[in-house]
Amino acid sequence: MRGLLQRVVRWVFRTFGAFLERFAAVGVVQSGVVLAAQTFLALFPLFIAITAVLPSGVAAAVAQSLRTRFGISGSSDEIVRQLVGSREELRGGVTVIGAVVVLASATSFTRALQRVYEQAWGLPRMGVRGSIRGFAWLTGLVVYLVIIGTAIRLAGTGTPGTVIRTVLVVAGAVLLWWWTPFLLLLGRVRARSLLPGGLLTAAAMLVLSKVSSVVVPRTVRNNERQFGTIGVVFAVESWLVVLACTIVLAAVVGAVAAQTDGPLGRFFRGAADLEGWRRSAGPAPAERSERRGPGHLNG
Repeated sequence: MRGLLQRVVRWVFRTFGAFLERFAAVGVVQSGVVLAAQTFLALFPLFIAITAVLPSGVAAAVAQSLRTRFGISGSSDEIVRQLVGSREELRGGVTVIGAVVVLASATSFTRALQRVYEQAWGLPRMGVRGSIRGFAWLTGLVVYLVIIGTAIRLAGTGTPGTVIRTVLVVAGAVLLWWWTPFLLLLGRVRARSLLPGGLLTAAAMLVLSKVSSVVVPRTVRNNERQFGTIGVVFAVESWLVVLACTIVLAAVVGAVAAQTDGPLGRFFRGAADLEGWRRSAGPAPAERSERRGPGHLNG
């Protein structure tokens, strides 16, 4: 019994140390700030352009999904609408060249998110191939927002509608955050090994969406009264940092959990081999060397 307890204690300290090392290697706060900035400067303009050019019903579904995610409602919703502008004003300002520039700049967000997952798993960058996957992710994200937003609007009211909306939102969040790293990592990590990170990210995002319904409207109103329009921007950007840092933390925890030795890691990998999380038959020597950097757990 004493020997078993010692092994458990060693495993706990080894795993905790691996988490700390990987957190330091990824730079959770720095990566979160970069990801939040790219969301505000690159991803939001894409959503604004989309709501301007898509049919009204589809655009409303996308807007509803975004409002649900960020907890924007009531007076704060009106403030953000005034900040962004009306649909007619946006449509009048959209040009072909502008749309291309917005789409191209939006890939800076996907590259930042891709790098977070690569650092979390200790994988090298993939260059141009990774950028192409970014376009695919953006397309998938828009489709996801349209489907979820439409389903929420059609679910109706009452208990049945609430249950349907809850199931759709939870299932959609899990699928989104399970599929995202698989796509952006170019399938280099097994889907089973990505599931813990996907579940953790989805759960954290769902909890934060509930918290944001209380925090964001209050912060937006207070900042708007004190600082005007720039205060609204600060409020939104601050909450984006919280969301982005949570995504980075979940990615690191999921990766280390699947790479650790012991029963937990073997369960997540589906294999006893420490390299069993890899989807490819065998990594290149340089990649294997990088993977055995901070946070790699040997038996």
